[in-house]
Amino acid sequence: MTGIIMNKKRTREKVSESERLSWYFASCPGGLEELLLEEIKKFDGEDFQQFTGGIRFKAKQWNVIELIINSRLASRVYLEVHQYKFEKDSDHYALAKDKWWHHLFSVNQTFKISTLFDRDANKFFNNSMVMSLRLKDAIVDSFRQNVGPRPNISKDAPDISFLQRIEGIKGQKGWFNRIYLDLCGSPLSHRGYRPHGHEAPMRENLASAIIQSTDWNKDEDIFMDPMCGSGTIIIEALYLAANLPGAWIKLLPIVKKSQVFAFQDHLWYKREDHQERLEEYAMDLLKKGEESINQLPGGQFFGSDISNKALSVFRKSMRLANFPEDLVEIHNADALELKPFDEAPGIVITNPPYGERLAQEEDLPAFYHDLGENFKANYKGFRCYVLTSDQEYRKAISLQTSMRKPFFNGGIECRLLKYDIR
Repeated sequence: MTGIIMNKKRTREKVSESERLSWYFASCPGGLEELLLEEIKKFDGEDFQQFTGGIRFKAKQWNVIELIINSRLASRVYLEVHQYKFEKDSDHYALAKDKWWHHLFSVNQTFKISTLFDRDANKFFNNSMVMSLRLKDAIVDSFRQNVGPRPNISKDAPDISFLQRIEGIKGQKGWFNRIYLDLCGSPLSHRGYRPHGHEAPMRENLASAIIQSTDWNKDEDIFMDPMCGSGTIIIEALYLAANLPGAWIKLLPIVKKSQVFAFQDHLWYKREDHQERLEEYAMDLLKKGEESINQLPGGQFFGSDISNKALSVFRKSMRLANFPEDLVEIHNADALELKPFDEAPGIVITNPPYGERLAQEEDLPAFYHDLGENFKANYKGFRCYVLTSDQEYRKAISLQTSMRKPFFNGGIECRLLKYDIR
């Protein structure tokens, strides 16, 4: 009997788009990178690359959606959609055009392009607008070639936002370009609890990072901010105490089928039909969050400020964040005369004003000195953390620091200083 041998070709299993590992970039203020990396690890990120101002990593689609919902530290999260090396301007256009842009967004969606340079690229190209226009031309011409009609630009309210980052290549000629798709829309640091038109001196994700950099024991310590202003530090502490996601206020709109994040209007998201899963996930987080808030103890969080106007904003922010007003004791008081509201153990975390609430900037060294003297006299057993930007102010506090950690508050380099009051 003659046997017939069949050559079976191995067929590679097709990995769905949602299960495929892709490159992403999560941006953050300077000084938050290590904390952000640890946060991304919780959502199964891998192959991390740490840069100043963010983390590049690989992950699956749903894990990145979870990260965007939960992150307290990221400013934005981007999907890396294209990368290439180029030497000439014409190469930049041709390589950018050689991309199936119509698979990323439709002709009916508007788009916007931003361009960032590293130090070397900035010296050479100088004008980011020109490079943005080159990429715009490539995308538009790609649509014309593959689809026919072209999408339009919108500078103010685009459906799709691209970021290209052009960098020099060490030891080589030419430039490297990575093009990212913004998945967020508005920054993740915009939690939604700030009243319209109010600008606080600190971003929410920086406040969260500062708290996470301390030795706060949420089960034992009372928590004080004697210069709380509109309450960003205390509200972020409540987020951490109740284990709330960064998108806490946005969960209910998601459940009600509103578009909250840019990715909800992206073609990849619609192709994989993630919306129902997202709504169920948001509902689950909403229920858990409400239960956690109800379990938070009273008499643990204290905020005070010399400005009644700032405290009025704080109270409104508490309501917008869906926290009971009596969860935080709020007082109108001078930080230089304020005593603890309860006995140690306790923690003070504060961001003193950089002159905006003091009559003269030359008064600041004396202000910091008196703040340190009040800590010394009245806060025995407390750990006091002060964020400050100026070395002269730091020297004015006549206490021994046990920790100094650098952060960037906007473009201002700051230090978080710890004082153990004994």
